[in-house]
Amino acid sequence: MKNIAFLLLLITIPLKAQKTYTGRVLSTKDSTAIQGVSIYFDGTSLGTTSNAKGYFKIKNTASNISPLIFRSIGYTTQTVPNISVFEDENFPIVFLQESIDELETVILETDPWTRAHKLRVFRSEFLGKTKAAGKCKILNEDDIRLKYSPSKHTLIAYADKPVIIENKHLGYIIEYELMDFTVKYSGGSSGLRLVDYTFFEGSSFFKELKTKPKKRFIKNREDAFTGSLLQFMRALSKKELEAHHFRIFYDKFEVQPYKYFDIQPDADFTKVTMLADKISILHNNQQSSIIYKSPFYIDQFGNFTPTRAFSIGGFMGQSRIARLLPLNYGL
Repeated sequence: MKNIAFLLLLITIPLKAQKTYTGRVLSTKDSTAIQGVSIYFDGTSLGTTSNAKGYFKIKNTASNISPLIFRSIGYTTQTVPNISVFEDENFPIVFLQESIDELETVILETDPWTRAHKLRVFRSEFLGKTKAAGKCKILNEDDIRLKYSPSKHTLIAYADKPVIIENKHLGYIIEYELMDFTVKYSGGSSGLRLVDYTFFEGSSFFKELKTKPKKRFIKNREDAFTGSLLQFMRALSKKELEAHHFRIFYDKFEVQPYKYFDIQPDADFTKVTMLADKISILHNNQQSSIIYKSPFYIDQFGNFTPTRAFSIGGFMGQSRIARLLPLNYGL
């Protein structure tokens, strides 16, 4: 049985230093100001809201390259990949378009699964099967729509509102705008349907569960970071795999850490080309695997792109949302 997870972390143009960015949010329909728009860097805890006149200010940390997300109930979410236009008090304007309710796609077959069963699968595949997942709760499950196609052996999920996760293991409230969620099943030798792969992607914003994080949250975050995909990508881009105790295997044999990686740093990103289709990673006896063929790029956060061609299995792939940290963690 394969159990492969994909997680999209959007990437865009880098920022060189810590700055404050300003702008204004208006309605496309009548150019009126929109108050209370959630504005955040994707995958981070860096965010703000627009005031009564639609103005906002937001600070970034050095080398944050995540796109800026604008989200408000009743409007279509807007993504700004290059935020350099918001520099120097120019007050550039972002227009949000009112969202239009679309009819659900009609699936001309009976869905044999109950909603309760589909929700159990969603929680397991979205939050993960780790101990941390047991301390996570989705606060708005009624907003999640689920459909199972027996002919395609596929479960899909979508939501018009962000999925709100209360993570009492890491001490975060996560607002996750679900862009895609698919669980594909294949038949086993016993005739049972087994999970072949899970794919989900979306934008996320992290908020502290408590004003001051508890000591156990801090400890759990350190544990979640150790051996994570985020730590691996940061270490790979800096050629620090050994210092962070990552061991690389190919075809069941341990190899030199960079034998199957061509790493080319430049001013903005680190370009990485895998010289093998699949490598295995061992960290503190936790095994993971990465399958990838094309070059990819890593920023100083450990954010990487493109992600759709990645297959991430083992420990890293099974961690899911329950052990997910903001991209600016530890920086």
